[in-house]
Amino acid sequence: MQNEDVHLGIWAAGSFGNDTALDFVDGLSDFKDIRSAITDAASRAGELDTDESCMLLAACDLLAASIGRPSADLPDVPGFKEEGVPDAILDSAKSLVARVRETSELAELWAEGEESEWQMVLDDLILRLTPSIPYKSPERQESPELPDDFLGYCYVCYGEVTARNGIYFEHTEDGAGTCAIHPHRKCIEDQIPGPHWNFDGSPTVQTQKKLLQDMGVEVES
Repeated sequence: MQNEDVHLGIWAAGSFGNDTALDFVDGLSDFKDIRSAITDAASRAGELDTDESCMLLAACDLLAASIGRPSADLPDVPGFKEEGVPDAILDSAKSLVARVRETSELAELWAEGEESEWQMVLDDLILRLTPSIPYKSPERQESPELPDDFLGYCYVCYGEVTARNGIYFEHTEDGAGTCAIHPHRKCIEDQIPGPHWNFDGSPTVQTQKKLLQDMGVEVES
């Protein structure tokens, strides 16, 4: 996705290339949670928002992994194992993938950026959810060990951000909750004129305005 079109928290086209999907995986307590997420969403009409779409794609990808057809970027899920899945659940999952592709906020976001890569990921996911079609699982990719001061992924360049080269910036809005971003300091410095930082390393008012604008918050000029 292009920088101006990026959705905060998404850094890759794969099902697990976003904060929402990884939070969903971290919160799993039982395989039933995956089935419940899929069946509940399949029973509801209406457009899926971005976060729900990311969560559902992760659930469908975990479902594919449970029948022995995992993606190469499958994260570690404690206690996860392969098991049989009824055809009806697999059909619901494939329908949800199609629904995310055709009528979701996530699809609209990808349509403004590098859509072809995302479409290929969805094609692969549907293939993996179809046991009747031969599929060879790729070699499992070992996740690189993250540094102790890891903050997240930069919404500008998608690279790893640590406390040494970036900042954690959050904004709370009444009725909308709290959202946060963690960009590299240099990525911010390259976009706006200085001064960028206060004496204590915190962002100046000018830098804060830029960060808020990138978060979609309206600020006074």
